[in-house]
Amino acid sequence: TIAESIVRHAKTYNLNPKLAAALIARESKFNPRAVSSSGAMGLGQLLPSTARGLDISDGFDIDQNARGTVRYLKSLVDRFPGQVSYAIASYLEGPNAVKRQGGFSDHTKSYVEDILAIYQKI
Repeated sequence: TIAESIVRHAKTYNLNPKLAAALIARESKFNPRAVSSSGAMGLGQLLPSTARGLDISDGFDIDQNARGTVRYLKSLVDRFPGQVSYAIASYLEGPNAVKRQGGFSDHTKSYVEDILAIYQKI
């Protein structure tokens, strides 16, 4: 199941599974077949280039996408220690943009708030 994949990979990468689940809820509403206008796909709405970099051969495969989403989110959490909101914002805007700006846009602020609100409900 989706939940089992999230929990298993969160344990592997030492990430809070609630954070990964909240992000996935916001990104795809847990729809493994979701596709965005920019071509992002699956549970974590990974772009094809990001998916390739995470060794994902099928972005619509629940387990592969959950693994990639958790692994990528963990890398962002590690890049912005103690700043979970920056890590979440980086998932949307890209880590270089967040680092360069020293923060994130108002549009991204609502995205971050949405994910943190979902996190609190899990």
